[in-house]
Amino acid sequence: MVTNAKSIVPAIVTHPGSILKKELKARGIKQKDFARAIGMPAPNLSELIKGKRNVTETIAIRLEDELGIPFQNWMNLQNRYYYVMKCRQELDAGESKALAEEQSLRTLLNMKVIYEYFGISSQNVSDRLSALKEKLAIDLNELQSLEVNTDGYFKRSENLRVEEVNMRTWLLLAWSEASRAEIAESYTPEKGLEAALSIARKANEKSLSPSSLKEMLNKNGIAYLHIPKLDAAPIDAYSMMTAVHPAIVVTYRHNDLDKLAFDVLHEIGHIRLHINSGKSFISVENGYSSKSQLEREADQFANDVLIPPHIWNMIVSAKPDSLSPHAVVHAIAREAEKNGISASIAVARYKHETQCYNIRRYRSLKITG
Repeated sequence: MVTNAKSIVPAIVTHPGSILKKELKARGIKQKDFARAIGMPAPNLSELIKGKRNVTETIAIRLEDELGIPFQNWMNLQNRYYYVMKCRQELDAGESKALAEEQSLRTLLNMKVIYEYFGISSQNVSDRLSALKEKLAIDLNELQSLEVNTDGYFKRSENLRVEEVNMRTWLLLAWSEASRAEIAESYTPEKGLEAALSIARKANEKSLSPSSLKEMLNKNGIAYLHIPKLDAAPIDAYSMMTAVHPAIVVTYRHNDLDKLAFDVLHEIGHIRLHINSGKSFISVENGYSSKSQLEREADQFANDVLIPPHIWNMIVSAKPDSLSPHAVVHAIAREAEKNGISASIAVARYKHETQCYNIRRYRSLKITG
């Protein structure tokens, strides 16, 4: 934010009476003697020195006659005092209004997180809010419509531990950053599928990274962003259609590369199948996907792209040497690798479908780069 030097209001307002007090002290003149010399009652001079009485033209003439300090200097000091006081009153009124606005926002958003995210540290509330509004690509008054148009935001499992303020804060940051993102390519459903297939191939080759994800999505007209996770805001991914392009925003909550690939493919599924202008989808841990047809469709899209159905049928049909869960998982991993599928991706899908999560082999790579 650019600051106009002319608009800066001094923190300390200097009344001409304080200047007069210093002048009398420097000259060794007692106030009662000076009052008599300029024909002013001593109490009135005392009020002038304390800033409770102003310098008039008549007083300024007497001060010039007695002290030799020009009339215009005294009038300039008094006019400057008038001006600064007026500016301070306007500033105080503006600051009070800004404080009320910020307090209202704090009931909806984690303002501390937002200010830190954008590097805003001003002590002045008006300046903080002005800087924030310049940074955001969305009007704060649009928060309500943003929530209403985010499918799943108010349809979470009742057992999910969340803080509404942090959920809303993350949502605001995600939408704002996605709206600011600039990508050269335009989007089509065909490009969405191309991006999904490229991501699935790299995921199965164990060569996927956040930078390659971004490159593949941007190349096909989809913005890709990362917003840090917030406490009690268990969001995995978010997809939306901005005014010019679709976007996917992720959190890296689990530091799991296979899960990241699935989450991104899930959101591509929403973009290809469900999203229209102004609509968005949010994926939260243990959320409402089992109850939503749209979420099931996005899950199916991600599953089918990562592991084509005919290959998955072959993988789960593999016969293990033993019926123990460990032997079954090993057989699935071996069959997956024979068919060009990552063992960790196939095993993760099997564990999810069977709800058998106590097998620790074939873990995903961590997110790096």
